[in-house]
Amino acid sequence: MILSGITYTLYAAAAFASSALGHPSAHTKVTHERRDVVHGQWTKVGRAATDAPITLRIGLKQRNLERADEFMHAISDPRSETYGQHWSAQKVAQMFAPTDDAIAQTEAWLLNEGVPADRIVRTSGRNWIKITTTVGKAESLLDTAYSVYENDDGARIVACEAYSLPATIQGHIDLVAPTIQFDEREAVVTTRGLRKRAEALAPKFKKLPHGRPQADSLKNCSEVTTPACLRALYDIPKEVKPVKGNSFGIVEFAPQSYNQVDLDGFFTVYGGGKMANGTAPIFNGIDGGYLSTESGSGIRGESNLDLCYAMALTHPQNVTLYQVGDSVIWNPATNNNFLDAIDGSYCTTDGGDDPVWDAVYPHDDTYNPGAYTGGPMCGTYETTKVISVSYGSNEDARPAGYRARECAEYMKLGPMGVTVLFSSGDTGVAGLRSQCVNPGGSYTPVAADHGRFNPMFPGTCPWITSVGGTALPPSTPIGTREVATYNFGSGGGFSNLFALPSYQRAAMDHYFTHHAPAYNSSRFNDTRLVRGYPDVALAAQDYVTGLDGGFTAFSGTSASAPTFGAMLALVNAERMKKGKGSVGFVNPVLYAHPEVFEDVVEGKNPGCGTEGFRAVEGWDPVTGLGAPNWKRLKKVFLDLP
Repeated sequence: MILSGITYTLYAAAAFASSALGHPSAHTKVTHERRDVVHGQWTKVGRAATDAPITLRIGLKQRNLERADEFMHAISDPRSETYGQHWSAQKVAQMFAPTDDAIAQTEAWLLNEGVPADRIVRTSGRNWIKITTTVGKAESLLDTAYSVYENDDGARIVACEAYSLPATIQGHIDLVAPTIQFDEREAVVTTRGLRKRAEALAPKFKKLPHGRPQADSLKNCSEVTTPACLRALYDIPKEVKPVKGNSFGIVEFAPQSYNQVDLDGFFTVYGGGKMANGTAPIFNGIDGGYLSTESGSGIRGESNLDLCYAMALTHPQNVTLYQVGDSVIWNPATNNNFLDAIDGSYCTTDGGDDPVWDAVYPHDDTYNPGAYTGGPMCGTYETTKVISVSYGSNEDARPAGYRARECAEYMKLGPMGVTVLFSSGDTGVAGLRSQCVNPGGSYTPVAADHGRFNPMFPGTCPWITSVGGTALPPSTPIGTREVATYNFGSGGGFSNLFALPSYQRAAMDHYFTHHAPAYNSSRFNDTRLVRGYPDVALAAQDYVTGLDGGFTAFSGTSASAPTFGAMLALVNAERMKKGKGSVGFVNPVLYAHPEVFEDVVEGKNPGCGTEGFRAVEGWDPVTGLGAPNWKRLKKVFLDLP
């Protein structure tokens, strides 16, 4: 959707500056954000030069976010009289835009502090205010000290470890950047800039144990997963006729990109004889999104896996690929860059994306001939009805304010009838690279046998559907009850940031009443008042996938999310045939109808020197509600308005 921006002037703010900010109490500043521990290998190497230029981005607090649970209940709870009455993009933008007072008072503060009016810019979505200034002026505004930090690879950033805001306007502001946002993305320095590895959940791969399985064989589904195995496991139909307006989206981030030859090879064998060579997703390139010419699992694996199964399971429905990011690695694309492209009201068209965390365009192509030199793409594409993403990061790897803004954007997609799915992770209760959290907040060494559990985001966001992993027990046939993944630990646990949503309250009460884990608060947030994840779980082991002209078996919840997405896309098709809308945010319906699932009661998700949590009767932080059955899922959703 493309939303029009609104232009404002600074006159009201200037008037406010001469009155309210003249009162002595207006000058009182309070700490807004603080980072007690600098994660990673960052070392302070000196003070930042006070005359160095810096661009501050002030993220304004949006209205009505405290009513998110209320709004989502009204639209997505099956017991609500207004279930399925989705909002327009315009209504969403109007409902959550910052107040005029928030904008005016923030700008008044800046003017009162001597920032010239022509250095203050509002972004078109009204969510950010940008000012161009110097480090010295920024330090005065924020009552802080900026330093230069360097990591072991030689990368340098300018940041601070705490900052303050006037008490009179603090309530209007979520975050200011750059401040405490230390870059923990996987980046390494080269002589020609920075090179990164994608922040994917890195599906594990191995050679096929018995060679390439036959297309329709169910003989070895406990060892190798194929589309036929998934259809048999979850009652997924072989074909559902396409319906206008139905769509399924897969999101990939550079450098991950699919290879058409690999897709053709997979569809030739596993496409049911109906997918011709050249069958490809609709390509929506975002901010220089491109298809790499390189090979290997590190470039092809994730995208090939996602698209092989998203397309094979839903054909002939439309599948759209959102390919995000260019070849510049020093500032790689993030979920926010994707969200910008599908929501013009969120997009920070004047450069308001966080300059540390998000790719800010245009890019310099001096050392990167494939660099995207255009501006950020804002509201360029319509969003698909279902979106599946197989990428994630540690919840605490970025500031709480940043996480809250991103989570709120996923929430805003729900009222518009969009389902957002994320893989729950592949390292059990540990974080990326199997790292846990020391008492002081720093990360443990890789795969350390101690530490606090490290939840994964966006799985901890209450407004997405987190998808964990299951598997058939070894050497068992279809029809055997699945267990939690055993080739790896399916991601799951409890948030340290996000409150327990109403739709999950009964399931959480049941879990802690009957299956409370033995760990205390030294291991996880045991308040019983926070979001638990995942919500559901599906097969996640040994998916046969086209790769480099042959076939490889991939494991990871990266496979589970697009599989569940395919099931929901087919449910949408059935609803649309009857003149009904898309399923949208599905969690309230799923928790209200546990009969849709085959409960998974065996397995665990180890990490941090523990066995993690255990799969038990009912919802659990390993496999969620269990493994969904498509026919039951379809019936529940077809019975709803």
